[in-house]
Amino acid sequence: MLHLNIESLTILSSLFVRDYSKVEGTQLINVSSGGGYTIVGNAITYCATKFYVSAFTEGLSHELNSQGALMQAKVLAPAATETEFAKRSFDVSEFEYHGTVPKFHTAKEMAGFMLDLYDNDRVVGIVNGLTYEFELRDTIYNYVASTR
Repeated sequence: MLHLNIESLTILSSLFVRDYSKVEGTQLINVSSGGGYTIVGNAITYCATKFYVSAFTEGLSHELNSQGALMQAKVLAPAATETEFAKRSFDVSEFEYHGTVPKFHTAKEMAGFMLDLYDNDRVVGIVNGLTYEFELRDTIYNYVASTR
């Protein structure tokens, strides 16, 4: 999880930005989590890596804007989504979302949210953890430009 959400994301995003930041219409959309904006009990390591994804991507968005780049960097922050992840994280062969998880979205719904984010100028697409409604927002983390 640390290698994927921090190391690999940083390397692959940086290489993509290097190669495509000057290409009109290019977007980099990294996937964080609602846990990238709220610490969830019994999932602090997961949340910490997703905070990194969110902060890195929002920061990258600010940097690209300040440099006049044509590329946009965005972050999708889903909440519980019906995927294979639960089976892997709990190390079980079967996991049923219905009856176990009070609220969740299907992978198809999440794909629709990603397309909504792609088609919008907002930086953050986040599922509200209370209402489970999808929201498009400007950056959430504060940014202070370098004074050098």
